Amino acid sequence: MERLTLRAALAAACLALVACAGPVTQVAVPPVQTDLRLRPVIASLELRDLSLPRYAAADDVARAGLDGGIGTLPGTVWADTPERALTLRLADALERITGARVAVEPWPFAEPPSASVTVRVTDALGQAGAEGTPGRFVLRGSYAIAPVASDLADRDGRFDIAVPLADDSPQTLAAAQSATLGQLAETLARRIAR
Repeated sequence: MERLTLRAALAAACLALVACAGPVTQVAVPPVQTDLRLRPVIASLELRDLSLPRYAAADDVARAGLDGGIGTLPGTVWADTPERALTLRLADALERITGARVAVEPWPFAEPPSASVTVRVTDALGQAGAEGTPGRFVLRGSYAIAPVASDLADRDGRFDIAVPLADDSPQTLAAAQSATLGQLAETLARRIAR
C-alpha cells in the first residue's frame, strides 16, 4: 500500500511540474520558396541527411545573443526533428528547381540515383543584431556531390548564407531558416545544371 501511495505522489508531482511549465509552442519550418528552374545533367539525386551542429539538431529553437552565447527560446520547440525537417525541405526544393527525381536517403527506388549529395552544416543560427541593427540568420557549411550511377564528376564547395531577421520570434527564425535553405538549394542545383 505504501508503494502505491509513493507512486501516486510522484505522479501528482510530475503533473504539477508539467502544469507549471506552461504551454509549449511548436514551430515548423515553412516550405522553401524559389522561382529558379534549371535543367539538370542527371536524372536523379539522393540527398543524405543533413549533418547539423548539436544546438541546431536539438528540439529547442536556438539563437545567439549579443555576447555570442547560444540560448533557446523558452517554451518553443521545433514541430519536427530539425535534421529530418531541413533535409526534406531541401530535397523538395531541389526537385522543384531541377525537375530531377530527388529523394532522401535511404534511396527508395530500385534503380540507383545518378548522384548523391552530402551537406555538412557548421552554423545554422539566428544571431542578434547590435542596438539599432537587425539580426540575421546564418547558414554555413560545405557540400559534396558524388556520382553513383552516372559519369558526373565529383563536385564540392562551401556555402555562407545570411538573411536579415526583423525580430527573433520563432516564426521569423523559421522563415529565415527556410530562406537560407532556398539559397542553398539554388547553389546545389546550379552545380548539377546544364
